Amino acid sequence: MGTALSVALLLVCGALTACSGAVDIDAPGKELMDQAHQVANEALVAAATTGLQALQAAGGVTEDAVRDALEKAGAAKVETRVVGDSLLFGAEVSGGCVYGSVGTSGTVSIDLGGVNADGGCLREP
Repeated sequence: MGTALSVALLLVCGALTACSGAVDIDAPGKELMDQAHQVANEALVAAATTGLQALQAAGGVTEDAVRDALEKAGAAKVETRVVGDSLLFGAEVSGGCVYGSVGTSGTVSIDLGGVNADGGCLREP
C-alpha cells in the first residue's frame, strides 16, 4: 500500500507545478511579486531606468553610480556584481525586489520579482 501511495503522489506531483522542487527558484521572475506591489513600484522602475540610462549616456556606469541611481529611485540595500561587460544589480523594494543589468553596449534591463531563496535580490548571471 505504501508503494502504491508513493507512486500516486509522484504522479500527482509531476502533473502540478506547485509541488516542492518543481519551480526553479533561481530564475528571474519565477517568484513574482503580487500585482498590487508591481503597480506600486512602477514609478520606481521608471525613475531607475531613467537614472541608469543617464549613467550610460554619460559613460559613468560604475557600481557606486548604479547603487546611487537605484537608491535615488527608492530602492534599498542595493547589491551589485560585474559579470563580463554587464553590471548586475538587485535591490529591495516594497513587496520584493527590483533587479537587472546595465551593459556597456547600451542596454538596460530592469524587472520586478520576488526575493531569492537566500533572502537577497541579486540574481545569478
